Order: sequence, then C-alpha cells, then structure tokens
Amino acid sequence: MNQKKIENYADLVLQRGVGLTAGDILVIEDPSVTQIEFLRILTKKAYELGAKDVVIHFADQELTKIRLENAAMETLSEMPDWWAESRRYYGDKKACFLRLIDESPNGLSSVSTDRIAAWKKAITEPLKDLAFRKKENLVKWSALALPGKEWAKLVFPNASEEEAVEKLWNAIFDACYVTEESGIDGWDKHIDEMWENVKKINALNIRSLHFTNSLGTDITMDICDDGIFTGGICHCPEPDGEVFAPNIPTEEILATPHKLKVNGEVYSSMPFVHAGNIVDGLYLKFKEGLVVDYDAKLGKDIVKGILETDEGSRRIGEIALVPFDSPIRKSGVLFYNTLFDENASCHIALGAGYSDVIMGEDRSSEALEAKGLNLSALHVDFMFGTEDMRCKATCADGREVEIFKDGSFNL
Repeated sequence: MNQKKIENYADLVLQRGVGLTAGDILVIEDPSVTQIEFLRILTKKAYELGAKDVVIHFADQELTKIRLENAAMETLSEMPDWWAESRRYYGDKKACFLRLIDESPNGLSSVSTDRIAAWKKAITEPLKDLAFRKKENLVKWSALALPGKEWAKLVFPNASEEEAVEKLWNAIFDACYVTEESGIDGWDKHIDEMWENVKKINALNIRSLHFTNSLGTDITMDICDDGIFTGGICHCPEPDGEVFAPNIPTEEILATPHKLKVNGEVYSSMPFVHAGNIVDGLYLKFKEGLVVDYDAKLGKDIVKGILETDEGSRRIGEIALVPFDSPIRKSGVLFYNTLFDENASCHIALGAGYSDVIMGEDRSSEALEAKGLNLSALHVDFMFGTEDMRCKATCADGREVEIFKDGSFNL
C-alpha cells in the first residue's frame, strides 16, 4: 500500500477532520488492534501537531459478538459508571473525538436483535449529554474508516484478501481527495466548491422540502424554525470557532427537519448498516413527524430495534442533499458503510437532530426542541436518493423553487 497516501490521509484526519491544534487532547474511539500501525502514525503526528495527550478506547467486533451471544441480558442492558465517565471526562476537557470504523458491516448478524437493541441502548443512553454537545459543536469530532479484511472482501468479493484491502484503501483515498502530493489540498478545494452551493441554498430561505421519485418516495418536511443548511465543515463553537469536519469523506449539504412536521412515505435506495447488520429495502411512513408504518426486505427486526430505542428514534433528525453524480456514486463502489454510502445519495437520519444548524442565542435543549429539534440517543442514516430524485423547496416568502432535479442540484 502507498505509504505516502496513508500518511497524507492521517494528516487530513487530524488537521481537517478533528481540526487538532496545540494543547488539544485527542480521543480515538473504537479502533481494533488490527489497525495498530495506522494508529501509531496517527498518534505520532498528533503529538507533532502539539496534542496534549492521545487516548485510545479500543474495541473489537469479534469480542463484542462473543459478549453479546453469551452474557446475560441483564448484563447487556447496563453499562458501569466508569465506562461512561471515561468518555464524559474527556468531553468536559473539550477533547477532540475521532471515531475510527473498520468493522465488518455484517459482523453481528448472528446475534439476536433483542440483544443488540439492549446493548445499543445501554451504550448510548449514558452518553446522551455528550452526544448533544457533539451535535451542538461544543467539542470537535470526526469519523473516518480504515479497511478491515472482512469489510474489504464484502466490497470486493472477487479479489483476494490482500487485493481487496488495497482496492478499498484506494477507494477511500479517492473518496477523500487524498493524493501522493497532499491529503489536504484536494479536500480544501472540494469544501470551497460545496460552500458555494450552501450559500445559494441559504439565500433562498427555505422552510420546507418535498421529495419525489420513481421508487414511490413522496415526502414533505419542514425545516426547524430558524434552521439553515450547512455542509462539509463545522465550527467549534458555532458560528466562527475552530474549523473541523465531522465526516471524512463528505458530499452532503444538510439541515435539521422539524420533528413534528414530516409527512409522507420514503423508500431506501441503497442498503445501510446498523449495529453490525445490513438493512435493505426500507420503507417508512410518517404522519406529523412520527413513523406510523414500516417494512424492510432485509433486516426488518433491526429496524424495529431502531424505532423502539427511545421516543425520538421514530422521528427524523437530518435531511441531507447529495447529488446522484457525486464522486462516490460515480466510483461504482458500494461500501456497505454509511460513512461513505451516505455521500452517494440523498439521505435521511432517524433520531437525533443537529442543533448547530438552528440559529438563536438560547442553546438550551428546551429552546431548541421548541424550534423542532428531535432528541434521541440514536442517529441512523439511510439513503433514499435516486437518479430521478426531485425536490421542490418552499421559501419563506411563499415561492416554490425546484432545487433538485434528475438527482442533482438545480441551483
């Protein structure tokens, strides 16, 4: 594998992803020990950039599966205080949080869904306040992926294991605009181009969106009161703090829908992964913001677990516009990884909304909820964009503008 590109990828992750600056603590979440070489590169570079400390919370999908299959349900349904406190402690220190994804997309498919649901609720509920602070951009955070062997073989089944990993590495580099010369130059140019569209969309003062396509999607949603669109980068704190990028890669321009003002039906256009299981052929029906009916061709029981997590998991927290001709879509690679696949298609997220795109001085959860923000322990993205996707926006002055046509921006 191209060592120079790997090092440039690490530069991108640190300097543009979490926006690491001198004195910051870096917390790396969920890497497996199989990625130790990249972690060493990342850690060394972080200290060279002036990091105060680098803390790694390791995880292993196979060990997680063994625990989920064998521990008592009572054990899976709770987490010890020290586990949550070890995360909240660094949140209070305003650390940078970097989530590293390398697990197999269907690595937990043999585990019963009731056990997965209990475990997911146990690990998310104690960290709801930290999750809210991340979405409010009070700490810098980002996510990236590294090619695990099982994941690579799922994406490239006809290649040998070694070839599959190399192919996946190259697909990741291309999606993130990483070259041998730089991990940052191509990324910065891309973000500048995205922000031209963000400015055009916000100039319309959009209050609601109506999506339709040939799959049967016909859904209308209002944007939160005082809500705007953003894309690519965030600031800690908003609106003019330190710059960071929550997701690497990114092609999405997103807003937060009003939790009570979503009506209609939506059909997923691509499979997505949740808790080590693949879900495909998802159908959701909304009435006054709430999911009132659902189905899936694959993983319906997983969807049931998502919807039953808490009060907010049956409502929407994000709507993202992604052109059908995005580089990730044009690559022809189905990553089976939401971090990448959500950037190949317009997508919706069930669960927690992003508060940073709701304007106003009162940043309390009560004030933000009053403007339509959905609160939940979960945030689960699924893709619904197609080549014939259309989106008609209604502006604050009553104008109707078709901002998306034939799967791409119409600005």
